[in-house]
Amino acid sequence: MDDKRDDVAAWVARDILPHESSIRRWLARRWGGAIDGEDVIQEAYCRIAALPSVEHIENGRAYFRKIAHHVATDIVRHAKVANLQAMTEIEWQNVMDDEPAADRTVAARQELSRVDAILSQLSWTGRRVIELRRCEGLSQKETARTLGVTENVVENHIVRGIRTVLKVMAEEDARAEGIEGERLGK
Repeated sequence: MDDKRDDVAAWVARDILPHESSIRRWLARRWGGAIDGEDVIQEAYCRIAALPSVEHIENGRAYFRKIAHHVATDIVRHAKVANLQAMTEIEWQNVMDDEPAADRTVAARQELSRVDAILSQLSWTGRRVIELRRCEGLSQKETARTLGVTENVVENHIVRGIRTVLKVMAEEDARAEGIEGERLGK
């Protein structure tokens, strides 16, 4: 059991902690004064710490953001009148609505276009491996058979491809944050 706890702790240090500040800024932009971002971050860490394993998580940043969003939504749903008054009726409807808000749909499409542009820079095999494994849900064995390559080739392309996508996205985010910081005089 201690080994699993150590695995989760190492994963948090490697895949979650580096994104804490960007998630904190996202929370501030998304929720404004309706929630305390520090409380959300702390609760997100608690929920992550309670996980028996993190093997099922492919993207730490996306998972952390999703957990933070759920925590913020839970806080707002359980809030008393004081917190609800901080939100407009439209914001509350977006929280309670099962359909994604237009801004989230647009953001998701932009993120998908961004990933697609990065994937287009990979080799044909690398891109197809990721498409078959992550988009079409094929197993490693099925992907290898479909492409006529070994499972080892599939595994290598997945690792290199996802590493490339995450690296490029992190670099783009860092540049964007640097530009935003310069614009705001930070």
